[in-house]
Formats: sequence, structure tokens, C-alpha cells
Amino acid sequence: MPDHRSARQPPTRPHRHNKTLPVKLQTIQEHLRQRNLAGWLLYDFRGLNPIAASIAGLQSTGTRRWFLWIPARGEPQWLVHAIEQTTFSAVNPELAGPLRLYVGWQEMERKLRDSLPQSAGSRIAMEYSPRGAIPYVSAVDGGTLDMVRASTAASVVSSADLVQQMQAVLSSRQMESHRRAAARVMAAKDAAFAFVGQALSQRQEITEYSVQQFIVDQFRAAGMTWDHDPIVAVNGNAALPHYAPTAQQHSPIRRGDMLLIDLWAKETNNRDDCYADITWTAYCGEHPPPTARRVFDVVAKARDTGVSLISQTLESGKTLPGYEVDDAVSAVIKDAGYAEGILHRTGHSLGPNTHWNGVNIDNVETQDRRTLIPGVMFTIEPGIYLPKLDFDNSGQPKGLGIRSEVNCIVHENRLEVTTLPYQTQLTALTT
Repeated sequence: MPDHRSARQPPTRPHRHNKTLPVKLQTIQEHLRQRNLAGWLLYDFRGLNPIAASIAGLQSTGTRRWFLWIPARGEPQWLVHAIEQTTFSAVNPELAGPLRLYVGWQEMERKLRDSLPQSAGSRIAMEYSPRGAIPYVSAVDGGTLDMVRASTAASVVSSADLVQQMQAVLSSRQMESHRRAAARVMAAKDAAFAFVGQALSQRQEITEYSVQQFIVDQFRAAGMTWDHDPIVAVNGNAALPHYAPTAQQHSPIRRGDMLLIDLWAKETNNRDDCYADITWTAYCGEHPPPTARRVFDVVAKARDTGVSLISQTLESGKTLPGYEVDDAVSAVIKDAGYAEGILHRTGHSLGPNTHWNGVNIDNVETQDRRTLIPGVMFTIEPGIYLPKLDFDNSGQPKGLGIRSEVNCIVHENRLEVTTLPYQTQLTALTT
């Protein structure tokens, strides 16, 4: 067992780099001062707050509660349990301030209180989101928030903007990894549609699951990695946005069906490589029915409205929050009479994970007031989902789900769409 007497003396520890990209202390503190924040209090217990671990540069967070106080000015201060000293010997060297140790909970609370500002006008950022508005950064439990609030006269505010700035702004290398992934994902999509078209033309049996596994094989051959097998869905299945076939549950793909494919993957070279994520919709026949074409045209117009709004705003030198883009996109769908077909937000943050920690294009599930800043990446993917629609006037409603998804990177004064070409009409898969 460790010598608990050492809990009264900050130990000397080596500084070792790890695989996490270093976060610059100066950059964090500049953003804290810009936002009039006294500091950023990072907290974790057994990996419940992966944002804190990432910023701190930790590969392991141990088994006891820990805090890292990053003041707007001055040196970072760590507060960790005495038996966890070796766990915290390999933090981000930019954040390697004094290591204060505690044993009991009373000592922990006292030392935390001594670290934090006591001015009533001060503000402390934590991974907290009022009313859970941005769940991706709502990682500190309510009880810990109570304890922190009882330890300081300062108010606790959300770190959402800080998290976006420090985690979701991509490096040029990350952007290049995404562009390569986008090219390979687009190629896998093309190969999958050709596979379906050939099978239909030759009257071969084909299913959602067999197409899904065909795409998986394409990913493997291209040296990609992914966190979930692709979505391949026909008709009413596509009206369930997160439906995905399995070996046990899937539907056949037949002539006259509508087919939606949503696929995402990234390179396997580095943990910080970034995903590409696209969705296309096709008709299993020569001439898509007018109703299906009309729904697709609305979805495409909504997608293009979102992209155009962002592009024009950036070119004018202004910024806008994610929720305003969602409003503009959703308005197109509502004005066309398909309001009941909206089941999700317009888009999500994209990065090393498929759902990353930057701004979402969202005023449906949450109201994301974070702004689209240079370096962030996200999807634009409006959809219309009508599970009881008789799109081909057969008298037996099959249901319909249409989504069109592109990926975007914000640059200074411009928007880059990385998954071109756009889908401009329903793809016909047989001739």
C-alpha cells in the first residue's frame, strides 16, 4: 500500500508524452479570458467524463475521483487520490502543474475549496449543460455539481464552447484523413449500388443484410475502420432512421423498392483520424414513382438550403449557431407539407467519432447555440420518414424514408463540402 503520509507533500513526477494530441495551456487560458471565465474545472470518476481525460492527456483515469483546475491565469492544479499517483504521472505535459493529494472525502472537499475562486462574480466552466441541452458535454453528475457549488461562491457554467474549441477544431492532418475517408466511403457507396443493380438485373436474390456485408467487405479491402455496420434499408424500414439489418432480421430487396444506404468509416492509421458519413437513396427500377421523386426533391432542397445559408453567412464574415441552420432546413420540409416526417435534427458534429463534440445542426432534439467556427466539421442530413406512405400507388403502403447526407468543414469565410458530388435525383438501379 502507498504511504499515505505523502498526501501532504506534492510529489515530483516525470512528464511523458502519450498518444493524445497535446492541448496547449496558453490556448486554453486565452479562451478562458475571452469568455470572462475564472477557469475550467475538469473532473472525472472511472471514465465517466471522457472529455476531461482527453484534455488532460490521460490514457487511464484510475479508480478514484480527480480534479484538474485550469485557471485563466496561473498554473494548473491537480487534486487526485493518494493511491493514484502513478496513474497521473503521464499527463499532458502542457498541463503538468502541482499534484495535490487527498485521502478522505473531507480532505478532498477542503482542498478543492482552497483551489477554487471565492468571488461571487466569478464563473467556472465544467462539463455541464443547463437542462441537458447539449448531452455530449453533460458529463458531470448532479451530486458533484452540488459539491462544487457548495465549495465556491463562483457560478458553474457550461464548458460546451471550450470543448468545441479544444476538441472539435480539426487539424489540417485530421481534415486530410477525413477527405481520404470520404473518397473511400463514396466509392463503397457506388460499388454497393452497382452490386444491387446487377443482382436485380440478373434476377438474383439480394437482401439488406447481404448489401450491408458487401459494404463491410469494401471497407475492409480499403483498410477502413467503423463503429457500427452500415444502414441498408428498404421502404418502411428506411422510415426508421436508425434501422440496421442483421443476419437474423432483414428484408429482401426487390424491384420497385426504395433503398436507403447510410455508411460511415475512417482510416485505421491513427486514433485521431476522422470519419466520413454519407447517406444516399435509390429506386430499384428504371423510373422512380412521382411521389418518391417529390419527397426526394424536398429533402435535396432542404439540404441545399442549409449548405447555402452557411456558405453565404461565412462569406459575409459573420457566424451563426447550429440551431439557426436547422430552423432553415426544417422550414423547407414543413413548407412542403411533410412536417410529420421530421424525426431528427439536421446534422451532427463529425470527427474522430461519428458523433463528435462540436456544434450540432440542431433545434429539434436540443437547441444548439454553439456557433460554426473555423475547423469544425459536421453533417447536413435532412430526412423525411413516412412509414405508411403508398409511394407507388399500389394500394398496399410500403412506407418511405429518404435522407440525403453530406459532410462539411468550416473554414475562414467559406464552407467546404467534402462529399461531392451531391445526390441531385433518385438513383435508378436497373436498366
